[in-house]
Amino acid sequence: MKLSRTTVFAPIPDRDDVLLVQPLTAQVAILEAEAAAALREVESGAALPASLDLDVLRQAGFVVDGPGQDKAMMAEAYADFREEQHKTPTQLIVVPTFACNFKCTYCYQEPFDPDQGRLVSPEVIDAFFAWLDRFHGADDPKPYVTLFGGEPLVDTPTHHDRLRRYMDGVAARGLKLAAVTNGYDLAAFADELAAGPVREVQVTLDGPEAVHDLRRVHASGRGTFHRVVAGIQSLVDRGVPVNLRVVADRQNLAALPELARLCDDKGWLDLPQERFKTQIGRNYELFGCASRQRREELLDRAGLWRSFVELSEVHPLLRKFHSPRFHGIGHLAATGEFPMANFDACPAGKKEWAFAPDGSVYGCTATVGNEKYRFGKFYPEVVRDDDATADWEMRSILTIPECKSCAHATICGGGCGAIASDRNGTPLSPDCRPVPEVMGLGVRYYGL
Repeated sequence: MKLSRTTVFAPIPDRDDVLLVQPLTAQVAILEAEAAAALREVESGAALPASLDLDVLRQAGFVVDGPGQDKAMMAEAYADFREEQHKTPTQLIVVPTFACNFKCTYCYQEPFDPDQGRLVSPEVIDAFFAWLDRFHGADDPKPYVTLFGGEPLVDTPTHHDRLRRYMDGVAARGLKLAAVTNGYDLAAFADELAAGPVREVQVTLDGPEAVHDLRRVHASGRGTFHRVVAGIQSLVDRGVPVNLRVVADRQNLAALPELARLCDDKGWLDLPQERFKTQIGRNYELFGCASRQRREELLDRAGLWRSFVELSEVHPLLRKFHSPRFHGIGHLAATGEFPMANFDACPAGKKEWAFAPDGSVYGCTATVGNEKYRFGKFYPEVVRDDDATADWEMRSILTIPECKSCAHATICGGGCGAIASDRNGTPLSPDCRPVPEVMGLGVRYYGL
C-alpha cells in the first residue's frame, strides 16, 4: 500500500487542516493535520488513525496497491480529458491591427515591430475565412472568432468596415464573435455589436479613475476611465455580454474594493453571469518587462491570491465582484464537484490559433506578432510550418519530462507554453504553478 503519486496535500492557511485532492478521480477530503501527516507515512507501515478508513482512501484513489493502479487511473482520466477536449470549441483569434490608441504601462506588445501597425486588408480577411472553411469548417462544436489587437475597435470608418466584414463572415457560417478591447471607443461600436452574433466583449478596467488612468493611458496622455465605463454601460444596456478584466499588481490591488463598489452601484454585479462576469489577471513579465513596468510592483501567483483573500475578508463585496477558481476549488464550492484532471493547460496550435494582419499564423494571444513563434502563413498563400508547430501540438504533461513525476501536474496542466518556451527554450517544458498554496487559499476563501 502506498500513496498515489498524484495525491496532493494542500495546507489551509490559518487552519489546522490539510486539503487532500486526487485529481485523477476528482476526489477531495479535508483532514486534520495529524491525520494528513500519518497518511504521508502510509508506505512505512505506520498505523493510520481511526478517522481514516483505508478502504475509502483506496476507493478514492488517494492510496494505491502499486504503480499499476496509478497507471490505470491516469489512463482513464486522460481518456476523459481527451473526450472533453474534443467537445471544446476552437478559438480563432484575429488581429486586425497591432496599432493601439493606448500606451499602457505594462503592454507586452511594446517591443513588437512598429510596421505591424497597419490595418488588415479586406483580402487578408477573406483569406482568414478561407482558412477557417478549409481547416475548421467541419468542426463539431463549431469554432468561434475573437477580435484581438493592438486595439481592434477604434472609431474610424475603416475600423467599422473591418468589424462588419468579420461579423458578416462569422454570421454567414453560424458562428459567434468575441472581442478584446480597451473600451475607449466601445460606445461607438455598441449598436453594431448588439446586432451581431456576439459571444462576449472583454474590457479591461484596472480600478477607480485615479488608479486606472495611471496605468491605462490614452496615446495622447489623456485619462481613459470615464470613456471605458461609458462603453461598458453601453453594452450592458443592449444586453451584450461583458467580461470585465482587471490586470492586478501591487499598484492597484488595494483599489479593488472601490472598483467593486462602482460595479455594484451600477447594478452590474446583479446581472447573471451570462451578461456580466469578471476576471482578475496577474500583471507579469511575458517576454520581458515593458519600459514602464516595474518589477517590484509585480506579484507572484500565490502572492496575488493571498492578497486577494486577505482583502476580501476586510471588504466582503469583493466576493460578489469575483469568484476565483483557485485550481478547481471555486468549481468545487459552486457545484460540490472537483473538475476533471488537466493534462494540457496550453491550447496553442490545438484549440487556439491566432492570425496577424500580415497573413501570419501563430498559436495564441501571447505569441501572436512575435516572429519567433510564427507557425506559418494564411495569406497570400497557405503555408503551415509543421516543424514549428510539432512541439506545441504534442505538448501535455505526458510529454513534458518534469511533469511526469510531479504530483501537481494533473492540476496545473503544465502551465503556459509561451512562458515555458521563453524561459526554457522549448514549449516541452513546464510553467510551474504553486498548486498547493493556491488551493489551500481557495478552501479558506470559500470556507469549505
